Amino acid sequence: MSNNTSRVTVISQGDLNSNGNITKKGAFYSWNDYDRHYLAEGDSWFSFSDILSPSFLYRFGHSVPLKQHTLIVNCSYPGDTLAKMVTRRNSNIFHKLLAEWEWDGILLSAGGNDIIEAALEKKGILQRSVSPSSYQDFIIDSAMDALKDHLDHHFRHLVHLRDTAGKEANRSIPIFYHTYGYPMPRNAPASVAGPWLYKAFKQKNIHPQFWEDLSDGLMNELAGLLRNFTSISANLQLVDTLKQVNLERASVDSHGSSGDWLNEIHLNDNGKDKFAQFWAQFL
Repeated sequence: MSNNTSRVTVISQGDLNSNGNITKKGAFYSWNDYDRHYLAEGDSWFSFSDILSPSFLYRFGHSVPLKQHTLIVNCSYPGDTLAKMVTRRNSNIFHKLLAEWEWDGILLSAGGNDIIEAALEKKGILQRSVSPSSYQDFIIDSAMDALKDHLDHHFRHLVHLRDTAGKEANRSIPIFYHTYGYPMPRNAPASVAGPWLYKAFKQKNIHPQFWEDLSDGLMNELAGLLRNFTSISANLQLVDTLKQVNLERASVDSHGSSGDWLNEIHLNDNGKDKFAQFWAQFL
């Protein structure tokens, strides 16, 4: 391709025909018209932040150019945990695409829903504390360790899906995956779900003075685990957004878009562009 504008198309797995034609409305190209091909799996940070609010992947080629003409086939689904991503139904689709097409890499967004679900569970990672001295008094260490083991197990399974791909060339492709950002616990739900941390902290009668530190602590715990995953196998590339992307915090008393955040745990367009710009360095 000779033009200077990077073409980026994001489609769902159902939009790619076996002959390489793309059936997505408004897409005029086929598999061979792209220089790079990525298979994406993940949660709402890859799919939708809210109804009619696409993720930062959809900012590529519009607000944020990529170096190459790029096709992203997106298997992500809002609310998916890492465990759900590697269940038989989801992993079969993922494995099928790894067997049929030769990819330049796998894009992964995972872990965020896992730690939020664990915070919301009645017997999860959070506990009440009568006389807390810091946010750490609200975290059950044994439950956090169990969550980390759970995530480690399922991440290794996803790596196994790559390593046993039906198309041999895919067995050595990189997996790019990210840490997240620091959400502000607040009563700012998405249109169909949430709020999440706000609800979890209220359930345990945690005083609001600890909310921001506790939220940050949970994100740091998750990020630390994700950083450790790079030692599991070859070609695991962490996109460490938590350290490197300067997201503006939402106002604690806001109920909608604030700072770089659309709702409590998802980014608005400005935040998505910051995220996409950092990711673009890796693709």
